[in-house]
Parts: sequence; structure tokens; C-alpha cells
Amino acid sequence: YIYRCLKNYEQAHFYLKEAINLKPKEPIAYLICGEVFFWQTKNKEAIINLYKSIDYKAKINNLYIILGNSCLFNKNYYYAYDNYNIALKNDPDNFLCLKNNACSYAKCNVYNSALEMLDKLLNINKDDSLILCYYGEILYNMKQYSKAISYFTKANIIDPENTHNLNKRAIAYYTLQDYNKVLLDLDKVIQLDPLNSLAYYLKCIIYYTKKDIDNAIMVFKKCKELLDFNDILAKTQLFHLEYLLNKNNSTELNNILTKINQISNIKDSELLLFVRCKLYVELKMYYEAKLDLNLLYVKNSNYYKYISYISYIYLLREYTDFWLYLNNNYRSKFGFNVNNNNHCSELGIVNEFSKHTYKRLQVYFISNLVNLKSELYQFQENDINSLSEKIISSKNEGLYLNSPMLYFKRCDRIIWKINIKKILKKDCFIKFVIKSANSEQYTDSELNHYEHVLKYEDVLKLEGLGWIEYQLPKLLDKYFVQPSIEISGSINMQIDYFRCGHNEEEITYNLSIDDLLPNFHKFCPNVPETFKDKYFSKKAMENLLELKDIINHL
Repeated sequence: YIYRCLKNYEQAHFYLKEAINLKPKEPIAYLICGEVFFWQTKNKEAIINLYKSIDYKAKINNLYIILGNSCLFNKNYYYAYDNYNIALKNDPDNFLCLKNNACSYAKCNVYNSALEMLDKLLNINKDDSLILCYYGEILYNMKQYSKAISYFTKANIIDPENTHNLNKRAIAYYTLQDYNKVLLDLDKVIQLDPLNSLAYYLKCIIYYTKKDIDNAIMVFKKCKELLDFNDILAKTQLFHLEYLLNKNNSTELNNILTKINQISNIKDSELLLFVRCKLYVELKMYYEAKLDLNLLYVKNSNYYKYISYISYIYLLREYTDFWLYLNNNYRSKFGFNVNNNNHCSELGIVNEFSKHTYKRLQVYFISNLVNLKSELYQFQENDINSLSEKIISSKNEGLYLNSPMLYFKRCDRIIWKINIKKILKKDCFIKFVIKSANSEQYTDSELNHYEHVLKYEDVLKLEGLGWIEYQLPKLLDKYFVQPSIEISGSINMQIDYFRCGHNEEEITYNLSIDDLLPNFHKFCPNVPETFKDKYFSKKAMENLLELKDIINHL
């Protein structure tokens, strides 16, 4: 323990090895060993030894915090918050534990639980500007933009020179299309930090969005001066701005393409791949665009990442000729041609983008049903934030939607993209039904039937969350499925699509879609990432294991 305090980890391990040889089931030895590995940033070894300490009945509460920290920095976020929650049962106001637990929940998109941790931290210190800013970031991820702005504003009053917080508030204002307030915040950032390249990038996007091209070009030139060309993300920002400002100039687009193709490690950057893919599409170089899109698909083919790939194809949705080219040149792994018009029309799928998303991603747009049942036309609405741009809204009425029988893979779940805007009466429910069989030719006795009902209390938890993906718990065990949804009572609810796949959580928040690049958060990380040394207090973590803990345990 003394050698650990002196940061002489080699000698610490030497004596720990001797102690374990003398007494192989001594829990305190494994605890110190795990803690030493943590400070050596060997988190996997730390986790193994800390779990051994628990197995041998160590009874030190901070053990679970140390284990939570090891899991957190090893990116095992689920195990991290499990261990933090054990520690919080015995010490519910532990500041370090609450902060790190909030981060673990946020990493898993369990935002409500993350906010519970931050609420407790604000009860301890309501003027902690970093916690207020982090609270706003999580609210933004939950699509609660106005509320997020209120927390960014509270943080700004306490710390008016925090440029990170001002940039985050500017992005929230941008999402709400309050462009004048965006520019005010960005001007403050530039005044405080004249070299803040992110502020110039955002400012250029604002002027472009407002169609003020002269100012956009002026800011672009400044941005070009500030960006670090050794940084792949900085290069991506620059190429993206250059693309936006030259969309209608094929010569300039070819020049941008030439510069991008000179970068050797482009395949390592999804965002740069996407920018190049979009350039190829604009220039009608569809074969090359298809290769890049395939790379993006492979990088996101894991079901946990499908939602990222969806954000890429959304921004290519308008290019009908490109989707026609893809469908004509793509055969699904199941052996049928994506461009089989007869098969698709039987399912209500009539446009090229819908064909691609169904055959390749197993996404079925609920607006397809309007092509099969004209009486549903009255429930159809345009929505720019939906993947298909057309959604079906219950409009406070009871509604029953029944899809055709579809071919989906086995061992996956059905995920619905929904937006529950308002519950007007408590007497309501939402019923999800899945009928499934092993073939298209089935008898009633061969048809499986599964129901999942959300009662008022369940629906209430989803109200006001914006567009989310809601995953049903049932694991499919048949090839052919027929999902349906029944909305009963006065619920103002919108539906975009359902798909076959698997998310990490029951509820997944959809990414914002606009002129910013997909996964824009990579340019502007959150509070724990930006202020790592302040958020994760090294001093507090060093004091988790004290000499008295060891003496009391012997």
C-alpha cells in the first residue's frame, strides 16, 4: 500500500504477489492489486482482481466505486453503473460516485437515470456550472431543446466565459432555428477565444442555412485558417463546408474530391467517407458512391449501430436516381432482386429509397400502408424529421395499423420509431402485436401470436421524448412476421417506421438530422470528455482506498 502511494507500482505488485502466495484468498490483497492496476490504466486486470476481492468477501464500500471506475474507463458502461448503484445504496450522496454514474448512464443512452444522478449533484451544489451544462447536453440528446437551453443559460450565468457551454447552447438554438441567438453566442465564443475553429464552423453553417452565401464564404476562409490539417475531423469539417458552398459547381466538387482522395487513411473516418460518398452522388459517379456507402454499411452493420447508418442514408434520400441505380445493381443476401416491382408493390413500397431501406436494412415505412389502404391517407402527415418524410399520426383518435406479412431474419426484435406528443386522457393504451410463421404459406395453427401492451402509466413515460425507437422485448423465432399496432384512447402519436434489429436499450433516442454532419457530437464532445481532468477528480479517486480500510479488514 505504501509503494502504491509512492506510485512505485512494480514494487507494490511484488509485495502483493508475496501476500497472495501466503494467503491465496485474502480479499484485501486483490483489492489493492486491482486498484494499482487501475492507476496503471490496466483496467481489464483491475476488473479481474476487484471481482476476486468481492468473491473472497471484501466488505469495503469504496471497492464498488473503484470497480465502477475501472469498468467506466474500460468502456464497460453497464457493469459500471451496476457497481456504482451498489455503492450508492450505502452512501447515497457520494459526489464522485454520482458524477461517474451519470456518465455511465449517459454512455448507455439511459438518459432519465443519468438526469436522476445529476439532480442529486445539483441538490448538493446547485451552482456547479459543469453539471448544469452536462444536464443541458443530456436534455438536448433527449430532444428537449428548450429545456436544454435553460440549463445552458444557468451555466452561462455562473461561468460566462465557458466557450464549450456557449457552443452547446448555440447548437440547441440552431436546432430550434433561432439563428440570431446562435450568432450572438458564437460571436461571444469568438470574442473569448479567437482561435475557436468550432465556432467558425458553426457560424459558416448558420450563414449557409440562412442562404447568406457571402458571409458564409467569408467565415469559411477564417475557418480554413484555424483548422488543424493534421486532424482528420478538422479536415472533414473543412471539406464539408467547401462542399456545401459549391454544391452547384461540378468543377469545384471535382477539386474537393481530388483533395479528399489524397488522404491515405480515409477509410478510418466514417464522416469523411460520407462526405466523399455525397460528392460522388452529386457528380453522378454512382459506382464509386456505392463503394463508399457499402463501407459505411459494413462499419455500421452491427445492429447496435444501424441507427448511425440510417442517419447517413437519410441525408442521401433526395437522390432518386442513385437509389434506382443501387436497387438495379443490388441483390439481397436472400436471393431476390431489390428492384422486384411486383413484390414491392404488394407491400405498398413504391419508391426507390423505400425499396432500399426495406431490402437492405429491414426497415418498413408505416406510410407504405397508405398505398395499400387509401382510407389511411387522412392520417398521413409530412415530417422533415422522419426517415421517409411522411408519417402517420393518430390525431387523438383510435387507430389500428396492420402491415403485410414481411420476411425478416430470425433472432431479432421489432423496433418501432414513434413520437408520443401528448396524452389527452388517462383511459388509453398502445398494443403491439406480432404474428409470425416459418413461411408465407401457413395455416392458422402454424401462426404464432405475440402481444405487448403499454398501459397509461407506460405511455406516460414516453410522452414528450420526441422521436424514439421503442424496442419490443420479444425475440423473433420465425422468418415471416406481420407487426401491427393499435392505439386506443386520446393519444397524439406519430409513427415513422418499424424495423427488425436490436438496440442496446428498450428506448433509443434518434439523432438530430440537419445540415450538420451525422454524429456531429464527435466535433463537440460532452462535458466529461471536454473537461476530463475536472469532471473525473484524480484526487478524489486517489482517496478511495485508505490505510484504515486495510487495517480494519485484517
